[in-house]
Amino acid sequence: MRNILIFMGFLLVSNFYIQSQNVVFEFQNSEKIESYLVEHQLKFNNNDIVIFKVFEDFFKFNNDGYLIGPVVHVFNKDGLYLEYIKIADIIDKLANFKRIRNKPKKEALHIDSWFNGLVNYKTLQPLVKQQNTDYYFVLSWAKFFNKPENIDAVFKWYEVLERQKLKGENIQIVLLNMDFQDSWELSPEKKEDLLKQANK
Repeated sequence: MRNILIFMGFLLVSNFYIQSQNVVFEFQNSEKIESYLVEHQLKFNNNDIVIFKVFEDFFKFNNDGYLIGPVVHVFNKDGLYLEYIKIADIIDKLANFKRIRNKPKKEALHIDSWFNGLVNYKTLQPLVKQQNTDYYFVLSWAKFFNKPENIDAVFKWYEVLERQKLKGENIQIVLLNMDFQDSWELSPEKKEDLLKQANK
């Protein structure tokens, strides 16, 4: 089953790549991510940075159409998906939560379906969902987008949300890195094949 998932993942990642520009997929680890953050002078809270636990979690995220970015995904206090905010509207909505969609769709995605497949990028410990939270914000980003302005935008959004927390807003911020990860423990052959498909 795992081999089938990986093969299907090749096709899906390849399709995503075709729709993107200047994308370069590489396998990452905590050291590479930290070097990237230092290089770009990004002061994120390490506890907020997460990755996909295993390849299958990445595969499902991609297959469900969420491997896009950088964007901000918003869930309500019940963990139901509200919207992903378009780039042009992000700052306004993050600065004023009243502008965020307030009603989930009938069959809205539940945040547990994401959080259960995410781990801290460094400790590899499961992401803990905070309780009694009014909003959950998932900021998706990746080194493979390969544009400094993209990560700069994510940092600006993160700063806005951090200021909201200081003002007393009860929110959880998650920085989802969507890169391929060494921690998935794929064989060298599978890693090589995946990169060939993704970067062709």
